[in-house]
Amino acid sequence: MRNKSWEKPSGWDFLLAAGIILALWQFLTLFFPPLVLPSIKSVVIKLKEILTTPVFYKMIGLTVERMAIGLTSGVLVGLFLGILMGGVGRFRRLLMPMISIMQTVPPVSWVVLALVWFGFNGRPVMFIIVVSTVPVIAISVCEGFKHIDSRLLQMARLYHFSRSKTMRHVIFPSIAPFFQSAFRIALGSGWKIAVMGEVLTTSDGIGGMIKQARLNIEPESIIAWSAIIVGLFYLSDLLIDFCFRERRKTHA
Repeated sequence: MRNKSWEKPSGWDFLLAAGIILALWQFLTLFFPPLVLPSIKSVVIKLKEILTTPVFYKMIGLTVERMAIGLTSGVLVGLFLGILMGGVGRFRRLLMPMISIMQTVPPVSWVVLALVWFGFNGRPVMFIIVVSTVPVIAISVCEGFKHIDSRLLQMARLYHFSRSKTMRHVIFPSIAPFFQSAFRIALGSGWKIAVMGEVLTTSDGIGGMIKQARLNIEPESIIAWSAIIVGLFYLSDLLIDFCFRERRKTHA
């Protein structure tokens, strides 16, 4: 029986959480000036202004493009390395220290290196998303191999499954939950890293708009663009969740 305490939050849970955040925000505005913490009303006005300007769609498109390229590349490389490490012990012993180093190096260090290698353009953003995504996916997929039921592998050998059939019907379904969890973690961190990279390396995209708002001392714009990023994350998370559910239905 499924443990209800681990079910995903409902729409009412999100509304309650949002209500608490807004109430706390409103309370704190009583003690801080607008330049430190702008009012909810001023942020909403700024958000409407941003959403109705043509530049909004261009900036969103740039960030989404960089995020999609970086995340897709990182997931594919991480999945390949994870399967390689999980399936072959020698590769695991060789590659795991390298993956651990990638995971340990802070993103800001990768940003500085990317600036040297690629210059001030969108490529550093995609690069740091890749190097941040690869370890998450690779380690999780490799860990999934440890949890493959040995009885399923014995059954596959008993019925003379080919290597490809064993991968398709035993190994991939077993590591799928680990991959899905890692992918959602990478998705969330990817949006944050993308914006951070844009703030530090470009003057466009959502990060570029946040940097411009900081230079102009417009905290309401910073919060408005941050709210847009949160919205993009939830939209992408819902899309990924829908795709995973449809996949489970087709394989049920």
